[in-house]
Amino acid sequence: MPPRIFIVADWYLPGFKAGGAVTAISNLTELVGDEFAFWVFTRDRDLKDRHPYPNVSLNRWVQVGKAQVFYASEISLRNLRHRVQEINPHIIYLNSFFSRLTIGTLLLRKLGLLPFAAVILAPRGEFSPGALDLKRRRKWLYRKAALAVGLLCDVLWQASSLREQREIRAAIDRSGMGRGEIVQLASDVPNVRLFLTPSALRPTKISGAVHLIFLSRISRMKNLRFALELLGSARGKIHLDIYGPIDDEGYWKTCQEQIGRLPESIRVSYLGPVAQERVLEVFAGYHFQLLPTLGENFGYTILEGLAAGCPVLTSDQTPWRELLKHGAGWDLPLGDRAQWKRTIQDCVEMDQSTYKALSLGARSYFEEKMSSSEYQQGAVELFHRALGAWAALRTAPALEKSARAGE
Repeated sequence: MPPRIFIVADWYLPGFKAGGAVTAISNLTELVGDEFAFWVFTRDRDLKDRHPYPNVSLNRWVQVGKAQVFYASEISLRNLRHRVQEINPHIIYLNSFFSRLTIGTLLLRKLGLLPFAAVILAPRGEFSPGALDLKRRRKWLYRKAALAVGLLCDVLWQASSLREQREIRAAIDRSGMGRGEIVQLASDVPNVRLFLTPSALRPTKISGAVHLIFLSRISRMKNLRFALELLGSARGKIHLDIYGPIDDEGYWKTCQEQIGRLPESIRVSYLGPVAQERVLEVFAGYHFQLLPTLGENFGYTILEGLAAGCPVLTSDQTPWRELLKHGAGWDLPLGDRAQWKRTIQDCVEMDQSTYKALSLGARSYFEEKMSSSEYQQGAVELFHRALGAWAALRTAPALEKSARAGE
């Protein structure tokens, strides 16, 4: 029997509105699902939805890809505890440090109400400076409380990049992490569909006009309003299509107000969320992806755009760096608005021959970065390290008892 891994996730397939977290988990289970047995405990509906998924069996384990999934209509500690006891996993894999499901799981473990298991916690970029600035006091209080009561003892932390590894260590005081504290680098894994040959039908680029895409959650973290403010001073014919669920209604209202102030030469359309299986197809219809995010631990949307041959204009707060050097786009500092404006204007004025080379460069950069097997190896090593810690901690009480008996 393969080792059992119990995944706690607020949202999962067929949901897609929560963005990269869903993609990260589903890609992981498909990549190493033959070596490990996965059970996923999740909600019965997508982010912000009022009704459960149609045509999905609720409140029982069902097969989804290489994982068993429990779509819970009741999200409670009691239900969570029963499901963990039912599976008796070797590893509990938590997604998001600030999720109530994560907090509840750690509390149950602290109270001794869960079977003994190793715990992996993937914060999914929540410790980036940009993310921590949002609701800063509330997050600071929870971090301090979690450390004070020992919720984080013996937790194995997953960092998706070297940058996130540093951010986790900076955000959580090392002295409070507990015995055996480890922050291990294990990059998120790409979807195998991205390796399919991209569509050869790319939009023709005419100098003086550009078709841009913003595809992400509408939230302060993704910084859409910043992009809209920059477009206001651009010259030429610009069309921006916005895709993604509205995560923050108040923030979206400020974005709409900014859209209303744009000149007639700039047309902006909101086209709603996009199902995961359509993302590559959608990206293929645009010249550039515009994503001035405050921070990404991995940045699946960026990866998907590059795979589709859609160059990206993003911030320097993601793992996707030196894009211009690789002929795949730009990663710019958010503090330099002048550089952002110049680059957007360059995109508007770019001709077809220059654009074609950049589009090919985006796909080449994707293939270069994704050609390594390190993604699968990183996931396997992460789980084996957790299993080693599980075995060591499981035998520790017996060893201590034997030592006391020999005194």
